[in-house]
Amino acid sequence: MTFTLRSRLTLLYTALFGTLLAVIGAVSYRVLAYQLDTDVSANLTELTSGLHGYLRFPNGMPAVVFDQTDPAQAAFVEEATRYYQVFDVRTGDLLVQSDALRPLGLEFTDDEVRQFREHPMALDLDTDYGRIRLSNSVLTPAAGQAYLLQVGVLLAPVDAALKRFLILLVMMVPAGLIVTFLIGRWLAGVALRPLVELADASRAIDIGELRRRLPIRGARDELDDVAAAFNDTLARLEQAVGEMRQFSTAMAHELRTPLTALRGDIEMAMRQSGAIAEIGPRFASQLEEIDKLKRLIDQVLTLARAEAGEIRLAPDAIDLGQLTASLVDQLEPVAQAKGVRLRFEPATAPVVVLGDPNWLERLALNLVDNAIKFTPAGGTISVRVSRDGEMARLVVQDSGIGIQPELMPRVFERFFRADPARSSGVEGVGLGLSLAKWIVDRHHGRITVDSRPGTGSTFTVLLPLESH
Repeated sequence: MTFTLRSRLTLLYTALFGTLLAVIGAVSYRVLAYQLDTDVSANLTELTSGLHGYLRFPNGMPAVVFDQTDPAQAAFVEEATRYYQVFDVRTGDLLVQSDALRPLGLEFTDDEVRQFREHPMALDLDTDYGRIRLSNSVLTPAAGQAYLLQVGVLLAPVDAALKRFLILLVMMVPAGLIVTFLIGRWLAGVALRPLVELADASRAIDIGELRRRLPIRGARDELDDVAAAFNDTLARLEQAVGEMRQFSTAMAHELRTPLTALRGDIEMAMRQSGAIAEIGPRFASQLEEIDKLKRLIDQVLTLARAEAGEIRLAPDAIDLGQLTASLVDQLEPVAQAKGVRLRFEPATAPVVVLGDPNWLERLALNLVDNAIKFTPAGGTISVRVSRDGEMARLVVQDSGIGIQPELMPRVFERFFRADPARSSGVEGVGLGLSLAKWIVDRHHGRITVDSRPGTGSTFTVLLPLESH
């Protein structure tokens, strides 16, 4: 599958932004988890160290002593003692345990208590009510006394916050990719619009419009450099084509004079020759070849003038059906002489186009004459005129020799002949269809061909209807 440049740019933007969004999301999640963990640890350290100042051990039993009339102390002690317990390190006995901590089942053996004394560090434990973080600190209120204080903080709020953040990331990343895709496609369209305009302008330049140039926006960017380079190429091409046209025109003019003189000399020799019966056929053959050369020169000269813009059209409202019908009537004897059946299928309603009647007649003449030349005896040629929406359709279909598929793109080239070996006996040098295409182009239409070897060819011309 081939993607357009706009699609490739959009996919590239989306992929880059998606990768960036995923990296930012992962880093944000890690930073948030670290920050929340740090805050919990700091809060736990604060609660533990603060509770040290309120613990007393009368008669070897822990008791929390504080000023109950002080709201700040009461609030702090209530929070610090929500999840706490005290062990006697010497015996491993649990001396006191808060009501909130009791359901969690956090009771440790003597060995574990002694291990906590040796390595008093915080630890995270999983319970039926979620994770909890316990701090371990040793208190020695008097000689020979040692107590292990554990203060806990539930990690469920932290886990819930991280889970919500992760869900938010999972939801926002696809949404962000969709928004990025839409915005990226729009931005790619905006960025490529000047390039599309340059492409449209370049398509409008053909061999007959080499004087035209691509617009330069004055932005002094890469697109202006491309347009300037293309315009320089057009200038060189215009000069080269102009020189070729001048050469063709001059050559045609120069050849017409000696051919006319040569024909006159042959005709004079035929009148003066005494052995006319013997050399007459030779002179006649030479005259026929000279006439062919003159027709070729006239066609080359006409096409050169047409492509050089020296021929002006005289547009008028023309009924394409009547024009084609009249032409078919004129060519029917030619087709009958070759043994080819020529028929015309008129439209059910007038098909009026705005065009030059002489050139439109030349267009139909070239197509029908081409069909007659390449259709063997016993074949059929069908000419149809009809409406196709806002266009007039002219179809010339024959049952002739057809065209090889690999040669189809070259049908409208100058001097192109589909199969010289098979059409060696056919008059013409391959200029009729190139002139037909020029006529269609000048009338803002389209011409196409559909052909199969041994089956025949179908030429279709579409011309704009006259707008009332």
